[in-house]
Order: sequence, then C-alpha cells, then structure tokens
Amino acid sequence: MEGGDMAFTAISKFIVSNQKEEEVKEAFKKRPGLVDEQEGFLGLNVLSPKDNPAEFWLITHWETEEHFRHWHLHHKKESHINIPKGLKLVKHSFELKFFDLITN
Repeated sequence: MEGGDMAFTAISKFIVSNQKEEEVKEAFKKRPGLVDEQEGFLGLNVLSPKDNPAEFWLITHWETEEHFRHWHLHHKKESHINIPKGLKLVKHSFELKFFDLITN
C-alpha cells in the first residue's frame, strides 16, 4: 500500500483458553473474506506471538474510522462462520484499539 492509503487501523486481541489455537488459525486461513468486500477496507493481518500461540492479534486497515465502525456494527454474521465450536477465550482478554497512521 502506498503512503497515505491507510488512514485508520483497528487492532483487536484475544486469548484462547481451551487449546483450540490450531483450529482458530485454520479458521482464519479459511475465512470467507466477506470483510474484503466492505467499502473502505484496505487489508487484514492476523498474528500470533511465538511466545504465546493462544494469543491472536487482528490488524485491520481502513480508509476511515467511519468505514470500520460501519462494518463493526453491521458486519455479516457469516464472516465468523468458521469460528471453532466450543471456543472459549480468557476472560477479559479481548481488547480493541484504534490507531491513526503516522507513517508506513
């Protein structure tokens, strides 16, 4: 992406508590990609730290914060269809933070 293309980034984090890390990784690899079609969406990265494979970071890039908020409030239920059955998260591990792009 060229400089100036990304104006807003949302980063969320969660930690899996019931040893379903590999299933979560597969779910992201096989995601339906519905967010890719959303207006203003520029990209998604999913990361997991080497020292804690149960932790997941989702980094989404958007043209504007408004584009993200619209998707977040109205996203299709189907975009989470591959979430492993019985998935449990560490209580209070979910975080969502917003960032403005300074440079890339």
